[in-house]
Amino acid sequence: MHVKDLVVAGFGPSGISLAAAVEDHDDAHPQDPALTAAYLERAADSAWQPYLVLPGTDIQHHFLRDLATPRDAASRFGFVPFLQQSGRFYEFTLLGGYVSRLEWSSYVQWAASQVRQRPSYHREVVAVEPVADADGVVRTARVISRDPRDGTRYEDLGRNVVIATSHRPHIPEVFRAAAGERVFHAHEFLLRAAALPDPPEGRPRRWAVIGAGQTAGEIVLYLHGSDRRAEVHSLVRHAGFRMYELGHFSNEVYFPQETDYVYGLEREARDRVMEQARATNYAAVDPDVSTALYAASYQDGLTGTHRLSMHRRTEVTGVDVRDDNVVLETAEVFTGATGRLEVDAVVLCTGYTEPRVPDQLAPFASLLTYEDDGLPVVTRSFRAVTTDACEVGIYLDGVTEWRHGIASATSFSQMALKADAVHRDLREQLARQRAAVTDPATASGAV
Repeated sequence: MHVKDLVVAGFGPSGISLAAAVEDHDDAHPQDPALTAAYLERAADSAWQPYLVLPGTDIQHHFLRDLATPRDAASRFGFVPFLQQSGRFYEFTLLGGYVSRLEWSSYVQWAASQVRQRPSYHREVVAVEPVADADGVVRTARVISRDPRDGTRYEDLGRNVVIATSHRPHIPEVFRAAAGERVFHAHEFLLRAAALPDPPEGRPRRWAVIGAGQTAGEIVLYLHGSDRRAEVHSLVRHAGFRMYELGHFSNEVYFPQETDYVYGLEREARDRVMEQARATNYAAVDPDVSTALYAASYQDGLTGTHRLSMHRRTEVTGVDVRDDNVVLETAEVFTGATGRLEVDAVVLCTGYTEPRVPDQLAPFASLLTYEDDGLPVVTRSFRAVTTDACEVGIYLDGVTEWRHGIASATSFSQMALKADAVHRDLREQLARQRAAVTDPATASGAV
């Protein structure tokens, strides 16, 4: 089996950004050996959050912070070339504000289509295994993937592996046993909503939306506005929807120098910095959504329709899924007063969790090095530091917020620069690997 220079698990925005950096380099340096790569993606395409593209929603970052422009303004993978090719450049310039989710999702898929090395879709990476040479040193990784549709197994060999599978949907403990047709995470919203059985004739559909972030606010507004009979219950654990921290200085945490700063801190200090930065991106909504939610709630009270109920300082303590509904047991956060709510479906806008070591890397666990707290040692270039027995480059792309700061994971702000850091380090890694093949005396062991 041919050994690739690079195998990438995940071909969403992070994987696409890396592929763009690779191909821009190959285009600009035709004299260099072209990098051989395999891009593996679990889904059927590279659509960005396809089940959350709701009418009227937009992204929360500037469109120039795209998949390539911060790295190279002349890149063919940028948002501006996308506008030019789509024939909407001048029309777009009259809009102002942020890009709609619909157009941004189209841009991400367009960028994926520009990559010459075509990705393999329906390929979920389930394990990355070390392959040792006769001298016991691991110089190759076997990347095992499966087709989610029929379980067919595939293998790819790589000198370097990038894990770009993003964060995992978080389902709180109280909901885990109930997760399914009527209780589901927001990342599946449109898909699950379309599959729900109709309520009994004459009764409106009743929804519970759990959470107080941007996604929760957008889904509440969508449900309330798209079905004039639907009853929507919003459950949040504090006094109501809060707005993002929108200060100019506060949002400089998404600048590249902030990543350098955070990376240089000790763990306790990094945690404190992260706690200060959270309000810029988590558990809050933008001004447009805040205004629209308050207006909808006010209008509901004015007209007496009672279709939108805001359950503030409320947490769910029990979930009972029945044949035709879901019963939620609730409690007031501070007084402890209990309640009961019957709905047809529950949407969990409860965020995502970041794996410290992605599950796929379990076979490599003994070859990674760790901090005193058990977290893997990761370089500024997002490479996991390995032992002397391993020369494979393992990169954690988009899953090191705990190490590099808030801009290094789900945000688009530094995605292009993160890909640039991985790509530059990867080229250096490949140069060392090739040198070791041609002159074993240059091999340096640990990388």
